[in-house]
Amino acid sequence: MPRAWRDARGRLWWKARSLGLEWPAHDLELFEWCRRPLGSWPLALALTGADLEAVLLEGDELSEFAEQAADLAHHADVEAELVQNQSFAALLLCVRLNGANEEATQKAYARLRRLLIDHPVLSDRDVQVLARELPKADSDNDTFLAKFLRTAYVFHPVPAPGKARLRRCRQCGNPADNDPVRCGTPGCTGRPEAYEVLCLAGYWQQHRATRQFFHDPGLVEGRVLDGLAKLPADRVQIEPWPHLDAWDGAVTFTSMLPQETAECWVFDAKDCSSPALLARKFRSDPRVPARRRIIVLPTHRAQTPGYRADLERELQGRVTGIEILDEKSFLRQAAARASKAGAAR
Repeated sequence: MPRAWRDARGRLWWKARSLGLEWPAHDLELFEWCRRPLGSWPLALALTGADLEAVLLEGDELSEFAEQAADLAHHADVEAELVQNQSFAALLLCVRLNGANEEATQKAYARLRRLLIDHPVLSDRDVQVLARELPKADSDNDTFLAKFLRTAYVFHPVPAPGKARLRRCRQCGNPADNDPVRCGTPGCTGRPEAYEVLCLAGYWQQHRATRQFFHDPGLVEGRVLDGLAKLPADRVQIEPWPHLDAWDGAVTFTSMLPQETAECWVFDAKDCSSPALLARKFRSDPRVPARRRIIVLPTHRAQTPGYRADLERELQGRVTGIEILDEKSFLRQAAARASKAGAAR
């Protein structure tokens, strides 16, 4: 077994022994424990109420909680960590070299971040269109867009030009296995469906690390940005991922009266299985002046009993001036604020 497993097992064994508690005698028995809620373990674990309901294994796979806990501590998945870091570095290099100025760089960044959310699968025909938008290349005529795609996606060739038949979730777009009932992506209620990708030489599918660190957490970001885009453009200005991801979005409401200034809200949409892990990773970036700074939770997290209370408690002493709203409440308040601006005209 890996050293990290042996070390953790040993620490827990000694703790249980010091308290006179029984502990699994071998690894297979401990694996069964990992399929039980952490709150049912005989040891009192220093976790929030929501985390005590979590398990470490779902069947034979790591649970979402276990994956995110490992990401916070140290990546157990070295390949995933490498792909995550390389993908983000390649994305930044591509947008900076294709952006003639700060505004163009920001626009290109938002374009590629949205690509990662909306397109877990890309045809090579889609890439040709994108390459006309981001054409910069190195001395070997290898475009920086191509470098980014080779890092964040995996190319699947087809034997001849035509339609590749695949399966995906009709809601989030993630590639789906043969399960006819459920998607498997956290918070997604979509069902798998068959679809076709029109391609010349092949198609690109996101690396599993890209899905884990960019696409799946970005689904709530995309929903919130789409909701904000429905507000009147003459009353609301939306900047996705300002300052190259200082926040997930900045929303500026036009001034209601000539003597008043515009009002800005910034938000981070966070989909994390553990409120404690979310609080530890969260940073409030001061580069965007704003009246309100908001963590937006996806509906399935906000509806988890105790999640919001645990998050509020864990944020205390770490950051100040942060509000917590679920995605529907945030969009409702934004719409009300936009209407208020319009009524004053």
